[in-house]
Amino acid sequence: MDAQEATRTLEVIRTLMERTCQYQFLTARAGLAAGTLAACGALSFTFLDAADPRHFGVVWGLVFVGSLLATVLGTVLRVRERGERVWSRQTRAVVLALAPSIFAALVLTVFLFSLGLHLWLPGVWMLCYGQGALATSVYAPAPIRWLGIAVLGLSGPALLLGPDAAVWTMGLVFGLGHVWLGVTLLAAERRQQSALRLHRTVA
Repeated sequence: MDAQEATRTLEVIRTLMERTCQYQFLTARAGLAAGTLAACGALSFTFLDAADPRHFGVVWGLVFVGSLLATVLGTVLRVRERGERVWSRQTRAVVLALAPSIFAALVLTVFLFSLGLHLWLPGVWMLCYGQGALATSVYAPAPIRWLGIAVLGLSGPALLLGPDAAVWTMGLVFGLGHVWLGVTLLAAERRQQSALRLHRTVA
């Protein structure tokens, strides 16, 4: 085995180990969809009133539901494509890691809406999102971990900027952040596919 072949073999081994240890079913398209929805949600407030809790709640509720549906659909399709179980041990571990942050976000959302302080929610959501992403860092690909760190770090400035910047911080952080995540995951998927195709060709 020459050096070049050994390098290719090691790359394939690394790819297979990542698939075993990490939750690999989050698709790049789900990240791109979430980012696009968040950006569109922010832009919708050019003609909607963010101070109106009904407008604010409906827009970001639709963004959340749309992003969740894109993630679930993309995950189910990828799992079936690979012939694996949807509710696997890795899936359960990721859901359990995310559950405390999701619960905290839900409770704080209801509480701040009840006080008429909904425009403070973007910073709060960033705190919860960053914590949730980092909680899955043992299982998730590296880009999700880095996005979690970035969002957690930006939650402080978002809270300092206050309600006046609420909509635009959501659009920039969640919109651009998820677009970056989608592009990064797409590049990683293509590298993995190329490495496996090359290995099969050589073999």
